[in-house]
Amino acid sequence: MKFTTNSTLTITTFLLFFRAINNADGHGAMVSPRSRNSIDYLVNVNTARCSNITGSNCNNGQASFWYSQGCFIGCPKCDNMSGRRQVDLCGLGKKQTLTNPLYWSVNRDAEPGSLNDIYKHNPWRAPGSAPVMDACGLAGGSYSHENGAEAGDYIKTKFAQHGDAGTKVLKRLPDYTPPTYKRGGTAEVTWHIRNNHGGGYSYRLCPLSDNFTDLTEECFQQNPLDFVIGEQAIVFPNGSLLRLEPEQSTFVREGTTPTGSMWSLVPMPPTLLGPCCLPGPNDTNSTLYHCKNYENSIGCGNSTCGPCPGTPGSDCSRCDQVSKILPNRYKYAPNFPPPCVGCEGVDWNGFSVRDLIKIPNNIKSGNYILGFRYDCEATAQVWSNCADIIIE
Repeated sequence: MKFTTNSTLTITTFLLFFRAINNADGHGAMVSPRSRNSIDYLVNVNTARCSNITGSNCNNGQASFWYSQGCFIGCPKCDNMSGRRQVDLCGLGKKQTLTNPLYWSVNRDAEPGSLNDIYKHNPWRAPGSAPVMDACGLAGGSYSHENGAEAGDYIKTKFAQHGDAGTKVLKRLPDYTPPTYKRGGTAEVTWHIRNNHGGGYSYRLCPLSDNFTDLTEECFQQNPLDFVIGEQAIVFPNGSLLRLEPEQSTFVREGTTPTGSMWSLVPMPPTLLGPCCLPGPNDTNSTLYHCKNYENSIGCGNSTCGPCPGTPGSDCSRCDQVSKILPNRYKYAPNFPPPCVGCEGVDWNGFSVRDLIKIPNNIKSGNYILGFRYDCEATAQVWSNCADIIIE
């Protein structure tokens, strides 16, 4: 395992790492420990070439295709379709609990709760409170390929098919020995982010029952885990770690569900928020942030999202990236500084994030499921993975 000695990399070194990443579908998935969601690696179906701390291809199956969509804060259930709608879908008036823009990964210039605050109904704005379709994710994010524009194209294998619920079909990986952690100790965990929609994530535990049917979101919420501050790092494709200084990480406890649970903001600024865009009154092909043809298509409709208020173009997905400080320096101006010198404006999709999490002292020994939950901010999506571990 290789560590950088500080939190800076030259742009030349950074770009060498960046070019090594393959394009892939899917958005976020746990890499270490290996999740049940990755089971399709056994039949060589790997939709994302992700990085791990050994520098080798982690062959993570289709783990990045297990998620829930149309999941808005305050709603009793997800609608299974509306991944990119910016609305109070169920009309219950639930207010965001993260009102400090420093906890946001996008749209930090907006006044909280205003018309410009277009992401206020999405999962990250009240971490952990949005419903999910399944505690271990739904294959492809919908019950069928045609159900919703945001459905991932899950490849059917003998283990799972599009629309399967993770808690119902995923089994313990064959010929795999779950890692063992000690009570009161720490565990090293890594997750891969392919398409960065902003927001944040957490790790939780649920005791493993004999039949796996007791695995629910409510069970996970009873056992949220804390992060070790000062141990967060970004993993590059060759296994090198860009270790972040404590001030470069943002951990959140206020406004989270369950109350006081610890979540981490994704430490890289998001750059992939579309596609869903409706032309504004001044939108032309020469406008810097004008709508592209492919963005004004399936899933946008006439009312799913409107032009961003107060912007010269339109773009309900990317307008938040127009920084007041650096409006024209690069295509997508990040809302917070990137984690290395010289890498401003670089697309941060395709890296992994390593953390240390704390195993509670007062937990019983036994078999557990480690749950990973990623609440998006720019989309109404929640990504979920489940991994077997042992605590002694």
